[in-house]
Amino acid sequence: MSENNIIVVGIFVVDLAFVASKLPLPGETIIGDNYIIGPGGKGSNQSVAISRSGGKASLIARIGDDQFGEVGRNLYQKENVYTEGLIIAKGEKTGSAAISIDKNGMNSIIVVPGAASGLKKSMIDEKLHLFRKSSIMVTGFEVPLDIALYCLKKAKSEGLMTILNPAPYFDIDNTNFKLVDYLTPNEHEASSLTNIEIQNIDDARVAGRRICELGVGTSIITMGEKGVLCTTNSDDHDGLYIPSYKLKEKVIDTVGAGDAFNGAFATAISEDMGLEDALNFANKAASLSVRKSGAALSAPFREEINQVWFKDL
Repeated sequence: MSENNIIVVGIFVVDLAFVASKLPLPGETIIGDNYIIGPGGKGSNQSVAISRSGGKASLIARIGDDQFGEVGRNLYQKENVYTEGLIIAKGEKTGSAAISIDKNGMNSIIVVPGAASGLKKSMIDEKLHLFRKSSIMVTGFEVPLDIALYCLKKAKSEGLMTILNPAPYFDIDNTNFKLVDYLTPNEHEASSLTNIEIQNIDDARVAGRRICELGVGTSIITMGEKGVLCTTNSDDHDGLYIPSYKLKEKVIDTVGAGDAFNGAFATAISEDMGLEDALNFANKAASLSVRKSGAALSAPFREEINQVWFKDL
């Protein structure tokens, strides 16, 4: 591993995705069109996205010693994700996620973390040598909240740049946001954090400034087909707006798009790309990912990202 290695603290689960014409209502049973079983978990997906986009990813995650856990180990070997940070919990179940996907690619998800819920601070301490070999740490809220915050503190104490993807959203003490260099919520998470209903870019501009007021270095709000709004400080009234890429292929599945964005963005930052170039690079990756089914395996490779040009807008 090199100094521009990216450490990801997250979870691995096996996704059970069910495709139907619409998402079922509470109490409703519908007939689906297809189902897909594949690797998932936001941190795991981001690690694969980092590797595929050209970065060097090392994943800290706790998985079971079951068949689902074997799926993860095989994935990382194939995708060139460093596994020194993996913790194998004997006799425990690897997590799983139930995903419903409608005809427009929109989704709803229930995640059961399984063995990942047992990640402890002492386990992070045993992996601190991986932090010291890295320049960036990425985490989110699928791991226990106290672990995510502990990792942010450890990363900053070791001089790493931090990326926090606050998904799924939970309230935390606002003082913790000072530990975050880049906060990457989607519009729903940003709305929960700021109490601003984000329906358009102007709403995102207000929310972005409010996020920066919390002490975050840079706010990056992803809004799907509406694009991305980046705010660099509380006085940044315009922000840097990156529209979504309108590619010829239709949207198949939006699962994993945010992870593809975060992984590619981390790669770009690790390579010292300028902020606008890094956002464009990540936005291309996310736009490509929704043209494929699955979570981790929908992340595009570097050569695919590089083939998307502004003419495709």
